[in-house]
Amino acid sequence: MLSVIILAAGNSKRMNSKLPKVLHPLGGLPIIQHVLKSTNELNAHQTILVTSPTLQAHPLFNNYTTIVQAEPKGSGHAVQTALSALDKNVQDVIILCGDIPLINSSTLQTLKASTADLTLIGMKLNKTEHAYGLVVQGTNAKPSRIVEFKDATSEERKLPFGNAGVYKIKVALLQELLPKLNNNNAAGEYYLTDLIGLAYQGNYKIEMLEGNEEEFQGINNRVELAEAESVLQNRWRLEMMQAGVTLVQPETVFLSHDTKIGKDSRVGPFVTFGLGVQLGENVTILSFCHLENTTIEESVSVGPFAHLRGNTILESGSSIGNFVEIKGSKIGRKAKAKHLSYIGDAEVGDKANIGAGTVTCNYNGFVKSKTVIGAGAMIGANTSLVAPVTIGEGGVVAAGSTVTESVPADALVVARSKQTTKPNWAIKFREKNKK
Repeated sequence: MLSVIILAAGNSKRMNSKLPKVLHPLGGLPIIQHVLKSTNELNAHQTILVTSPTLQAHPLFNNYTTIVQAEPKGSGHAVQTALSALDKNVQDVIILCGDIPLINSSTLQTLKASTADLTLIGMKLNKTEHAYGLVVQGTNAKPSRIVEFKDATSEERKLPFGNAGVYKIKVALLQELLPKLNNNNAAGEYYLTDLIGLAYQGNYKIEMLEGNEEEFQGINNRVELAEAESVLQNRWRLEMMQAGVTLVQPETVFLSHDTKIGKDSRVGPFVTFGLGVQLGENVTILSFCHLENTTIEESVSVGPFAHLRGNTILESGSSIGNFVEIKGSKIGRKAKAKHLSYIGDAEVGDKANIGAGTVTCNYNGFVKSKTVIGAGAMIGANTSLVAPVTIGEGGVVAAGSTVTESVPADALVVARSKQTTKPNWAIKFREKNKK
């Protein structure tokens, strides 16, 4: 039986933020939620989070056991704090930090399969400058101890493997060795890494899995947060393209953890997908669009410079053009809003056409009201539809109208002032005002 312990009680001082480090967003999720997504796939008997007092009651942790480390004294002390919460039937524990969001569930599955008394993950270091703990190898290249970078000699700092900070250890061994930790080091902390040396001295079976440095990148400041975002985005872009999606200029497209895009869809440069976006097959998203909380069916065209949000639905074959914002609306099959319009809290019927400059006036300062545009209706350019209002099927609204009352099906409405023309008025005006 397996448990997971996630260490997430650091003070996050280097983030220079009032928001705890592990709650900073990354790809649309808090940092620690990426870690939880990976550990959840282990189907562990229990997951214990060692947190700070400010995080204990966070709703994100409702389904987990939380233990408060009121006074952080190092990773070894954090695990000691968690021991009392371990189920008595658990034989093995996987321990990792809450600030390594790039870790893959497949790596954790490999770690889970290890039968050694203590298994750690070592990274072949590519960076010339780093602050990782270093793996010292003894007989048969087995890990004999880990030396923290600040405690390492100049020669030890040249060692090839860094410590990823991810371990699997038998509970009985953990209970035996944790009381033997001391804080005789440069930081004055109880290092969890000292367990490796103690286990080696006790002739326990120790294994090291080799991992990718990028996967175990920790986040301690906003620079590292941006680096992790870049790695995550590149992963998702690659997955999208391998699944049959064209990204014209991939490095300019930004995705969220839950973005779904169907085959043969095409995404232009500088497109941002916020949370809650799902695209069907053969959808075209042109440059500089921003989408969030939007569902788009097959064979739809959007953009450029379109903004879709607020639980918007675009049905198959519809077309949304440049500088159109749609909020909380449903656009019917083959309906069109090609340019310079705002459509909010509206239902647009199949094959309706929304002219340039159309605005649904949905908010009176207190409540938001709905606009219904029937199938096949034609809304002329520069029209204001003052909700609540309904345009019947096949109805036509003349350009420049301000519509405040519902329009029957197949009717024409003209709601604008009558044009008045005064011949030669401009000549007299100029003469009168000539200096």
